[in-house]
Amino acid sequence: MRRIRHAALLAALTLAAPPLARACDPEEMSRQLTIVCRGAFDPAAAWVGTLRDRATAAERGAIDAALRNAEEACDSGDPTAGARESVRLARLAGRIEARLGEAAPIWPDRLAAR
Repeated sequence: MRRIRHAALLAALTLAAPPLARACDPEEMSRQLTIVCRGAFDPAAAWVGTLRDRATAAERGAIDAALRNAEEACDSGDPTAGARESVRLARLAGRIEARLGEAAPIWPDRLAAR
């Protein structure tokens, strides 16, 4: 008899819980994490993609590896790994631009003079 009461109480609590507490769809969570990951990854990938043809062979290899790693991380719903690779891509793109002399200075002249 006690088990029946316990089960009835548990069922009542489950039904009384807010919809978000009851519905935990792992596939939807993974889809949302992929969206977050892509939000960090896509701009960095587009930026480094414009510089790829002017990169050295070693830089192109690093770009390809980072793109592949970030794609896998985003597709598997791991936004931390995807964001980490996005930062690496952005840093590499900045180095390529700096080496080519195509980037504006980071600090305005008034700050560099201090």
